[in-house]
Amino acid sequence: MILRKKMLGVLMLLGLVLLAACQSKDAVKDTEKKESSTINIMETGEIPGVNPTTADNSVSFKAINQVYEGLYRLDKDGKPALAMAAAEPEEKDGGKTLIFKIREDAEWSNGTPVTAADFEYAWKKVVDPKSAAAYGPQMEEIVKNATQILKGDMDPDQLGVKALDDKTLQVELENPVPIFKDLLTTGTFFPQNQAYIESQGDRYALSSENLISNGPFKLENWDGTEKTWDYVKNNKYWDKKNVKANKIHVQVVKDTNQALNLYTTDKLDRIELDGEFVSKYKDDPDFNKTFTGRSVYLKMNQGKDGQKTDLANVNIRRALAMAIDKQSMVDRLLANGSAVLNGNVPAKIMFDPKTKEDFREQNGDLLSYNPTEAKKYWESGLKEIGKSGLTIALTAGDSSLQKQQTEFMQDQLQKNLPGLTVNIKTVTQKASFVADVSQDYEMLLGGWGGDYSDPLTYLNLFLTDSPGNHTGFSNAEYDKLVLGAKGSLSNDPEKRWEALLKAEQILLKDNATLVPLYQGGRAYLQKAALQDYIAYPIGSENYKWMSKDNK
Repeated sequence: MILRKKMLGVLMLLGLVLLAACQSKDAVKDTEKKESSTINIMETGEIPGVNPTTADNSVSFKAINQVYEGLYRLDKDGKPALAMAAAEPEEKDGGKTLIFKIREDAEWSNGTPVTAADFEYAWKKVVDPKSAAAYGPQMEEIVKNATQILKGDMDPDQLGVKALDDKTLQVELENPVPIFKDLLTTGTFFPQNQAYIESQGDRYALSSENLISNGPFKLENWDGTEKTWDYVKNNKYWDKKNVKANKIHVQVVKDTNQALNLYTTDKLDRIELDGEFVSKYKDDPDFNKTFTGRSVYLKMNQGKDGQKTDLANVNIRRALAMAIDKQSMVDRLLANGSAVLNGNVPAKIMFDPKTKEDFREQNGDLLSYNPTEAKKYWESGLKEIGKSGLTIALTAGDSSLQKQQTEFMQDQLQKNLPGLTVNIKTVTQKASFVADVSQDYEMLLGGWGGDYSDPLTYLNLFLTDSPGNHTGFSNAEYDKLVLGAKGSLSNDPEKRWEALLKAEQILLKDNATLVPLYQGGRAYLQKAALQDYIAYPIGSENYKWMSKDNK
C-alpha cells in the first residue's frame, strides 16, 4: 500500500514536470510567434526630420504620414477618405468657405484631444515666413490670404483658418479648388498641438521622445540619427481597430546585396530591387513590379543671392540635359519599371479633364537625348561665358544605386561634352537633402514623387522664391501660369490645364531648368505573409492597414 502511494506520487510529480515543460515550450512558441509578428521593412536613407512644418523630403513625409493625420487620409485605393474630419464639410459662399467638424474621439498619443485650434495653429505656422516652410506655397492662392502672408505683406493671424470652437474648424479659400481635398491628405495640412510643442522648445520633433502623434502609429527608438526605428501602434488613435500591426521595424539599407541577405534570412519582409537583381529574381514568386509617379532629375544651380554660376547659361544647361543616354540608364542600371522621362510631369497618372489625354503625351518630349545637338549647345555656351571647359561637382546620396547612376552620368557627360569634368560628391541621403534645401551644390541628383494627382504638385516647386525651388530659376510668365492654375483658373478646368502645359514648356523647353532623367519604377520582393503594404503612384506610403500573417 505504501509502495503504491509512493508510485502514485512519483507519477503525479512526473506529470506535473511534463506539464510544466509543455507549458514552457508553449510559452516559448508564443513568444517567438509574437516576436516574429513584427513587420520588418527597409528605407534607403535616414529620416532627416518629422516636423510637418519644416519637412522638405520624401523620407520625412513618409514617416510623418504614419504618425500624423489630417482632415483626410488616402484610402487603400488612393482616394481621400474622412480622417480627423467627422464628416464632409458644410459649404458656404459658393464653396469658398468650408466648415469642418473634428472627430469627438480624435486624441493625441498623450491623451489630449485633437482640436480645431491644432489645425489653426499648424496652418498659420506653415505660412509664417519665419518658419521658412518648404511647402508653405501649397497654400498659396488657395487658402485665403496665404499668398500675401508668405510674401510678408500680411500677418499669419490673417490666414483664412479659424477654430470656431474646440471641434469646429472654418476654412476660407480664395476660390473653390478641385484639388483641395487631396491637399488635405498631405503633411503640410496636418495639425500640431501648440501646448506640447511649446513645452518641448527647440527639442520638438528631434527625437521620438519629443514627439506626440495623432495618426495610426507612434514613432519610437529614433533620435534623429538612428539607422533603425519603429512604428508602434497608437492606442489613442480613433480607428485603432483597423490598425493591424503592433510594431513595424524599419532599417536603413543602402546596398541591394545587403538587402537580399536580410530578406533571404527573414530579417526583412520587403526589399527594393534594381539592375541585375531584377532579371535574377523576376521569376521568383515574391517578385513584383509597378510604376510610380516619381520624377527623377538633375538639378542645376544657377546661383543665389544675386551671385550667378556658369550654369546660369541656358545653352550650358541644354547641353547637359541632352547629353545623357537615359534609355541605357533605365535599361541597364534600373530595369525596375522605370521609363525615360523627357519632361518634369510623369506619365499615366494625370489626364486632360476634357479629352482625357495623358499630360506627358500631350506636352511631348521637351528635353531628349541628342548628343550631336548637346555638343553644339555646349560649344555655344562655353563661348558665351568665355571658357574652354568646365569642372562641375555632382552631388548624390550614398546608396549603391545612386553611386552607379552618378558614375554612369559622369561617363556620359564627359564623353559627349568635350572639356567637361564631372566630380562626383557622394554624401548621405540626409546630407543630400540638406545640400538641396540650402542650395549648396552645383548639380544634384534629386526628384519629386508628388503629393497629389495633378501636374501642379510638380510645377509648384519652381515658383520664384519658393522654398522648394533651390535652383535660381525665376520666370514671371511661369509664375503667372502656375499661380493662375492654383487660383483664378481653378473654375475653368481646360484653361487651367493649358496653363500647366505651357508652364512645363517654359520650365524645360525654354529654360532647361532641370535635366529630366526618368519616371521611377518599383521592382521588389515581398513575403507572401505581408499584406496591405500600401504604396501609391502619387503620395506617401500608408502603413495603416499593414499586417503580417504568421500561420
